[in-house]
Amino acid sequence: METPKVVTIPNYWTSPKYSLGQRAKQGVIVGIQYYPPNNLLTGLCNESWRYAVLDKNDISEVSHLEEEKIHLLTSLELRAELEAEIEVYQRKILILKHQIGAISNA
Repeated sequence: METPKVVTIPNYWTSPKYSLGQRAKQGVIVGIQYYPPNNLLTGLCNESWRYAVLDKNDISEVSHLEEEKIHLLTSLELRAELEAEIEVYQRKILILKHQIGAISNA
């Protein structure tokens, strides 16, 4: 059995605004990275969080966005997206059941 992994954030860091798995208008958040203040990579004086977002239109594309560029879905948008995803999976289940039936009848 695998031990659950826990991520702890030091007390002196600000907490990220978003979390892994959250759905945004840009896609699903799949990664989070902290940049400390005065970081040479960002060129920013203040600390910041960057998010890796899996593009909802092209799942092979990952964007790296600053926190202020993330826009979460509204409740209605999230509900519609989840219902559409459920519909896709229900169709796939029906196809798989049909394939099992075809094997059984052969």
